[in-house]
Amino acid sequence: MIKLAAFDVDGTLRDREYIPESARRAVARLKARGVIPVLCTGRSEYEIRPLREELGIDWAVTCNGSHIGFCGRTVSGNAFAEETIREWRQTAERRGHTLLLYGSENMYTTRQADPYFQQAQREIGFMEPLPLNPEEEAPAIYQCIIFCGEEEEREYTGKNRQKLYIHRWRKWAVDINPNGRNKAGGLRELLDRLAIRPEEAAAFGDGLNDLELIESVGTGIAMGNAVDVLKEKARYVTRSLRDDGIGYAVDRWILPESC
Repeated sequence: MIKLAAFDVDGTLRDREYIPESARRAVARLKARGVIPVLCTGRSEYEIRPLREELGIDWAVTCNGSHIGFCGRTVSGNAFAEETIREWRQTAERRGHTLLLYGSENMYTTRQADPYFQQAQREIGFMEPLPLNPEEEAPAIYQCIIFCGEEEEREYTGKNRQKLYIHRWRKWAVDINPNGRNKAGGLRELLDRLAIRPEEAAAFGDGLNDLELIESVGTGIAMGNAVDVLKEKARYVTRSLRDDGIGYAVDRWILPESC
């Protein structure tokens, strides 16, 4: 029996601002049957608040697993060391790179009007971050996006590369999380907190940063629009986001008796 269903956001639950009505109904059906829906995303708690509230979802594993929130409040977090963020800010200032820093309540940028950030806004959508001046101390940071190439990335990761979770989602942009933290690790912590076994959980995803997540639960479901490697790892492959993939999977593999 599935007790919890975790959903990636972009490319899974929604495409920019579009959320299929069938996905909304599927989340409502899960809640009505006592299955806990959870958002499990690389975005920050700040960014997904409107979606979480719109769908009536309480729990969110954000920042690629580095932050866990309940109704927008921090339950636990795995933040970078303060010295690491200070060093990265100095490197970014010297090299002309932009950092996007994810805190528990806001997201911050070290450089405004960055062309790569603006391109990301056009392609996948980002809320406007708050500017962080060089003399300001950053709050606890759970994820960092660096707008730089792959070779330049090593200036930040260096000898600590094996201790970080790195997800390059564009040639010019990379997510970095502390202590090897990923979505699977964040969800595992939440499952332990809720006394739910991994085999009693389902997870939906479409991207490379969903690989560990899909493999960590009993029912891993790849979207029809997912990357091929994720489809190969998933237990099931559903329809695409815009072809009612969430609703189809919920009816067929999570609440099959409701068909």
